[in-house]
Amino acid sequence: YACTVLLNGLVKFIKGAVPVDINHSTGENVITSTKGYMWFLSVNIIFCGWLLLRGTHRSDVESLPPALQILCGCIIALSLINLVITLKIKKNINDGFYHQLLPFVVLAFGLLWSVLFLNFTLYYQNPLITLMLTISVLLPATITFYISGRLLLLFSAPLVICLLYVEFFLQDKFSVAQVGGAIILLLVIYSARYILLEWYQRVQRSEYEKNILIKKLVQQAHYDALTGLYNRLSLARFFEECVSALTGNKKKLFMIVLDIDFFKQYNDMYGHVAGDKCLIKVSQCIEQSLRKESDSAFRFGGEEFVVLTVCDDISQAKAISQRIQHNIAHAHIPHKGSGISSVLTISQGIAQWQEGMTLEALVEKADKQLYKAKENGRNRVNY
Repeated sequence: YACTVLLNGLVKFIKGAVPVDINHSTGENVITSTKGYMWFLSVNIIFCGWLLLRGTHRSDVESLPPALQILCGCIIALSLINLVITLKIKKNINDGFYHQLLPFVVLAFGLLWSVLFLNFTLYYQNPLITLMLTISVLLPATITFYISGRLLLLFSAPLVICLLYVEFFLQDKFSVAQVGGAIILLLVIYSARYILLEWYQRVQRSEYEKNILIKKLVQQAHYDALTGLYNRLSLARFFEECVSALTGNKKKLFMIVLDIDFFKQYNDMYGHVAGDKCLIKVSQCIEQSLRKESDSAFRFGGEEFVVLTVCDDISQAKAISQRIQHNIAHAHIPHKGSGISSVLTISQGIAQWQEGMTLEALVEKADKQLYKAKENGRNRVNY
């Protein structure tokens, strides 16, 4: 029963190693970096390979006994398998099944290294060798798993237990210096882990703040600060995209230019704060009238707005204009300064893009239709 409780506790602890940290720049769970983990696996292969080959071509150096060779081979094989898996999943080490399996893999490495070091001590009868090898393995592990304290603990715990076992049960004479060395080693490893973790968190915060700043700059560059619509600078980019999308199909590009009727009188009567609120409300009415997949709205300047729409024919473009007119009429924005209505109204001009026409030419063509709409009494659409 006691063994079952301990085993359940160990499994829960291992599972608790996933996930560990949040990458603030991406919002993803992070337990280790792919490059760092691949480096750790490579160090395992190189270290065990060196232990296996160091006595092969030298008569003065004794080769490893079979048991140690088998353990080194197991570590190399496990490292190669995980290296191949990591190369296949590439940057997805923190997602999916392997993400859940990684703590067990790390524990397996820790157990294999601890058994290897224990056999080294038994064979060579020198605990200093175990301490030196432990340092050589723990340092790469600290650099690799510093993000996850539990992963580092899963790897280092078997090694520390091995050190203590060697000191208390395999030595004829107790050595305070040896135990002190083990404690100092642990303090160095875990203090180094916290220093690396602090550096990582600072980098992540800096990256997060930089991304926030970039988003703000992009927002200011492409969107109107008051209404939230695309600004005039974005119009050229959208125009080029729409023209490119028309190549090879039968769709047509239309521009709708909208202007609030008697907006100067509105500002004079209600004030500029109310005028800003009016512009926001009008922009919302425009957005509600558009089709998300093929229409884009822009604040062109002042009380003037532009809509780019890709349609089958003029009837669809007129339908969009009529929806805008309808939504603004139903918003019931009072306008006592208007010469034609008690509520706010807009005038609209529609122009169709023709092959070879520039953005400036299309804007000028739509503007002429807008002026005709105003000349014909406002609160209407002209094409």
